[in-house]
Amino acid sequence: MKLEVARMPRVLARILIGCSFLAIGLAARAQDARTWMFNFDSDTAVLQYGTPDTDDAVLVIACEPAKRSMHIAEFIGSDSLVPGRPAHLKLASGAASVDYAGQTVSNEMDGTVNIEVTVAADPKLIALLKTGTTLNVDIAGKQTAIPLKAAAPHVAEFEKACLGRR
Repeated sequence: MKLEVARMPRVLARILIGCSFLAIGLAARAQDARTWMFNFDSDTAVLQYGTPDTDDAVLVIACEPAKRSMHIAEFIGSDSLVPGRPAHLKLASGAASVDYAGQTVSNEMDGTVNIEVTVAADPKLIALLKTGTTLNVDIAGKQTAIPLKAAAPHVAEFEKACLGRR
């Protein structure tokens, strides 16, 4: 009986280590599964980078063509953000960049604080998404790179829906 009790911590440790590797593997697969997506429902066009058929979103850009407005939400978060405060969302690709003033909001799903921006429909943002191979997102000094590899067809659809351009 003493032998079995002595082995329990080792067995438990192995199980926990195994679960940790599994969780890391699943998180890596979720990131690998991320892609650019476009959807246009009646009055709102949405361009999103995330994992299809899940709640995993990194960046969501919604446009209401009739109002000529865009709503941008990042789901990267930063430890230095405090809910309810002004903040800047900076996006860059190659030499092009945009900097939007926004508001920090609490994310109830994962406990982070994110930035949301509402601006007039901005052709500069669309142009930025068409250039370069990576979209660099700066959230209060925290840098995140989003690949633009598969974005082109979705950005073209978003531009057509949002700005009425081809």
